[in-house]
Amino acid sequence: MLDNLSNFQKENKNMPKKVDLRIKRTNKLITQAFIKLLRSKTFDKITINDISDEAMINRATFYSHFKDKFDLFEQIIDKFLGEFAAVLDEENLIEKNSVNVKKIECSLTKFYEFVQENPDLARIIVTHSNKEILSERLLAILSERYSEIFNALDVRNDNLKIPTDFVVSYITSIFTGTLNWWIGQKNNEITASEFAALVIKLISNGHLTVLGVNINRD
Repeated sequence: MLDNLSNFQKENKNMPKKVDLRIKRTNKLITQAFIKLLRSKTFDKITINDISDEAMINRATFYSHFKDKFDLFEQIIDKFLGEFAAVLDEENLIEKNSVNVKKIECSLTKFYEFVQENPDLARIIVTHSNKEILSERLLAILSERYSEIFNALDVRNDNLKIPTDFVVSYITSIFTGTLNWWIGQKNNEITASEFAALVIKLISNGHLTVLGVNINRD
């Protein structure tokens, strides 16, 4: 009796791990199916049946993981932006109100490497996302981490102060625009490190300087 109880406890102890792995595996199947469908269909045309058939699951299984296809897409975007935020958090990019260009270039290289490793994911995020919402999400990530330096910006045109949120939105649009271009390059002639260096060179030599941001190149 005691042996049976001990065995039951051991089996119960291992169950959460098995269930967790099963959930992750199914989530992955659903996500991969959705991404595959987006290569040939627009978001509006994709149904839950399409996703379920492609993932070889039933509709009930889909709904046990996601509320609907909007929830699925939102979680895919969260993963993508979460990777971007994680890269930013690895390095202290701002030092005494100065932007450390080399550290930003290093961080961007890591992010672009993630994009290269997940080209379909990145392409779908950039192509199928609402550009306004994507920019707002990126803006929120940047503002949360670098509010101090953004608040110190004092950009003027004929003594008229340019709103800081406009300036940050402008920088964000440059980032998403260049990323969209790079993803669209079929031959991948520009590596992640080369592209990061190019983006940083363009921004640090022009936009950030005009905005009055202190540049640290050491």
